Amino acid sequence: MKPKRLEELQEIARKLTFSALEAFVIPEEYRATMTLGVFFEGDVRVFELYVPGEQPKDAKIISRARIDSRTGEGSVEVIGLALKSPSSSTPDSLP
Repeated sequence: MKPKRLEELQEIARKLTFSALEAFVIPEEYRATMTLGVFFEGDVRVFELYVPGEQPKDAKIISRARIDSRTGEGSVEVIGLALKSPSSSTPDSLP
């Protein structure tokens, strides 16, 4: 099976991440500076959504999407965000 283009994998990661983050509260101060990074682990492309810090070690990773470059299947891990309360009726969309 031929690997998918990085742009295709990024779109898959974006959709999965957006869906996963709907259940979490994203602090307002994160929204203006959220950044997407990508790195390769064999056939897997790892897309991390993070808030940069003054030093790279100070970055706050919000989510990590792991997408198989051959199948396009993936999963998302949300890191360090609080779940929305069940009574919250206001959608919390990403920028």
